[in-house]
Amino acid sequence: MIRFDLLRFFTPIAGGLEAVEAELERLLRSEIPVVERLASHIRGGKGKRLRPALLLMAGRLCGAPQEAAVRFGAVFELTHTATLIHDDVIDHAGTRRAKPTLNVLWGNTLSVLFGDLLYLQAMSSAIQGRSWRVMEILCDVTTRMIEGELIQNSTLHRLDTRREDYFEIQERKTALLFSGCTETAAVLAGRNPETCEALRRYGLEIGRAFQLVDDLLDYTATTDQLGKPAFSDLREGKLTLPMLTLLERAPGEAQPLVEALWALSEGAPTPTGIETALRSLITRLDALDETRALAQRASRAAAQAIAQVDGESRAKGLLAEIPELLLARSN
Repeated sequence: MIRFDLLRFFTPIAGGLEAVEAELERLLRSEIPVVERLASHIRGGKGKRLRPALLLMAGRLCGAPQEAAVRFGAVFELTHTATLIHDDVIDHAGTRRAKPTLNVLWGNTLSVLFGDLLYLQAMSSAIQGRSWRVMEILCDVTTRMIEGELIQNSTLHRLDTRREDYFEIQERKTALLFSGCTETAAVLAGRNPETCEALRRYGLEIGRAFQLVDDLLDYTATTDQLGKPAFSDLREGKLTLPMLTLLERAPGEAQPLVEALWALSEGAPTPTGIETALRSLITRLDALDETRALAQRASRAAAQAIAQVDGESRAKGLLAEIPELLLARSN
């Protein structure tokens, strides 16, 4: 259902998204065989393209030049792709979007180097875009994403992980990239600081809602829906808000299950008994309620932020719908 609605959202910017795909194809193209093999795998597993879509739609709302919006839409998507490649190496992930990861197919060394290359390709294209304010946004977002990964890595497999750590990681690793996209659209359009700030807040709240729903899906969706095994975050040692809530409400029951899961050797399947017990405990204690409530709050905040922006009415209406659509997604 969410995919159908997003198709409707993408319709007014279909031409722009096609141009983003062409730009990504150009940026990923290489005459070096090993680079081309890696790039071909990435091209074959593209995601939702939500970030460039938001930039294009916000650009339509504000009146940003299409060529610049396409360039920076590709820049932000390539930056996002680079972070995913590095994340998969760090997390020892075996699948993404139901396909083997680069690190499984070609090893960590080539994957890290290829991720580095994508970062530099993105930055090179951004420099050619000749918007120093957007460069500042992009560099700030990228720096804080890496800081978020460092914070997350320091909290892995730690039962004393704090909520403050979780929210800091969520904002740095996910929300800021969304806010960078939407703020960039306003900057490219030459909008005033108030509009730039409103679109920055819109993207930030969209990113928060997106990550909160993502964390819910790790405990509610199937492997087929996720494109990766359920409970992946927990297996990797990450305590997201649903599990932090469960550990607060029933430490005596939840902690032994979490520790048993963490004691499994890497790559071993999650025992049915542990997964069933955790799901049962989550249901009995309604441990997902707070995460849902915060996702809904972020969705409302995003809608309030976009209401403050003047511009093309159809784009504004569709951007106002996106927060609710994200709450309903199943993958």
